[in-house]
Amino acid sequence: MKHMKLITGLIGIILGVIIAFFVPTPAGLTHAGMIVLASIVTANIFWIFSVIPSFVTGLLMLCSWVVLKAVDFPTSFNIFSTTTMWIIIGGLALGAAAIKTGLINRIALKIMSYLPASFRGQSLALLIAGTVISPMIPSAHPKSAMSTPIAKGISDSLGYKPKSKASSGMFMAAIWGFIVMEASFLSATAQNYAFKGLLPVKYQGVLTWGKWFIMMLPWTIVTLVLGYLLLNVLFKPKNDKPISKDFIHQQLQKMGPMSREEKITAVVILVAIVFWILGSAIKLEAAITALIGVSVLVSAKVLTADDFKTKISWNTIIFIGTVMALGNVMKTVGLTTWLYKILQPVINPILSNIWITVIALPIVIYLCKFVVVSLISTGTLIMLCLLPFFSTISFNPALLVLIITTSVNIWMLNYMDAPVITGQAAVQGSMVSKSGLAKSSLGYMVINIIGLLLCVPVWYMMGLVH
Repeated sequence: MKHMKLITGLIGIILGVIIAFFVPTPAGLTHAGMIVLASIVTANIFWIFSVIPSFVTGLLMLCSWVVLKAVDFPTSFNIFSTTTMWIIIGGLALGAAAIKTGLINRIALKIMSYLPASFRGQSLALLIAGTVISPMIPSAHPKSAMSTPIAKGISDSLGYKPKSKASSGMFMAAIWGFIVMEASFLSATAQNYAFKGLLPVKYQGVLTWGKWFIMMLPWTIVTLVLGYLLLNVLFKPKNDKPISKDFIHQQLQKMGPMSREEKITAVVILVAIVFWILGSAIKLEAAITALIGVSVLVSAKVLTADDFKTKISWNTIIFIGTVMALGNVMKTVGLTTWLYKILQPVINPILSNIWITVIALPIVIYLCKFVVVSLISTGTLIMLCLLPFFSTISFNPALLVLIITTSVNIWMLNYMDAPVITGQAAVQGSMVSKSGLAKSSLGYMVINIIGLLLCVPVWYMMGLVH
C-alpha cells in the first residue's frame, strides 16, 4: 500500500510538472492558468489515492499557486477570511457540544422509546431521529460513529444475527437517517457549505438555511417515505412482532436526568437554527449566529479551550477551505473560460434543461464515485467542470449544489462512502452485509432522482428556473 501511494504520488507530481512547464500553453489560456490546471491534476491524484492527508494536499496546492506566481497570496488564501469558513467552524463547535453533552444520544433514544420495538418501528425511529438531529451537527463522521452503535444495540436486543437481513437493515436505517438526510439542511454537513462556497458570490445568497430547506422539502419527504418502504422491503424479517423496549429504557436510565450542559446546548442550538432560518429577513450572517452561540457555550463552560483542540476537526476545515479556493482562482487565471470551450459539447446537453439535469447529472456523479472516493472531492470536481457554464444555463446555478450534495453520497461498494466506513468501524463490521450495502445504495440512487424531479416544480415557483 505504501509503495502504491508513493508511485501514484510521483505520477501526480510528474504529470503536474509536464502540464505546467512542458505542454505548450493552448490558445485562450495563460501560463498562470496552466499552473493552476497542473496543480488541480496533481491534487486530485493525491486525493483519489490518499497519497498524503487531504488537507495537506490542499495547502500545498494553494502554496504552489503563490510560489509559481500564478496568483498572489491574498488571492490564493482569500477563502479563509470569508463567512463560509466561519460558519463551518461555528457549526462544528456547536455539533461538538451536542455530542459532548450527550444531547444527541438522548434525542435519538427518546424518539426510539415512542415507537414499537420491532424492525418497522425502530427503523422508522432511526430515520426520524437522524433527520431531526442532522441540522445540529455539520459533520457526518461523528453522527455515523454515534448512531450505528445505537442501531447495533437495538438489533441485538431484537435478536437479529450479525450481518443478517434484519441486522443490515437496522444499520442502513441509521445511515439513511443520520447521513443520507443531511442533504435536507444546509447546516447538516460541512460539505454543503463547501459546495455553496464554490459558487460565485452573487449566487450564494439563494442558499440560506430557510430557502435550502424549502427547495429540498419534496426530496426530503420522498427520500424519507420511499427510504422507509425500501428498507422494509429489503430487510424486514418475516416475524416482526414487537418485543420489550428494555434496551432503550436502560440506556435512558444510564443517562439520568437532563444535565445543565445539555439544556444550555439544546437552547443555544435551537435559537441558532431559528436565527439561521430568519437570517435573510433580519440581515444577520449565519456565521455571526454560530459564533455567538459558541461564545455562549464557552462562557457557560459547556465547551472548554481543550475541546477546541480535540473535538473540532481542524483538518476537515482546512481541507474544505483549500477546495473552495479553487473556484475563485480558476476564474482569476482564465481557466473557467478555457474549460467552457473544451467541455461545451459534453456539458451543454446535460444542462440544456432542468428536467434533463436532475436525471443526467446524478448518473454522471454516481459513475464518478467509483473512481473518486471522497464526497467533497467528487462534488468539487463536478462543480469545477460546471462553473464555466453558470452564465449560460436556464436555471439558477445554486440548484446544482443541491443536486450534487444529494448525489455524491452513495455506497454501492464498501470503499465509496467514508461515513459508512466509519459506521462499520464503530460496530466492528458486525452488522451490514455487502449485498445489503449494494441493494440499499441502488435503491437510494433511484429514489434520489425521483426526489429531485419532484423538487423541480418548487424551484419553478421560487423563480429559480427560467
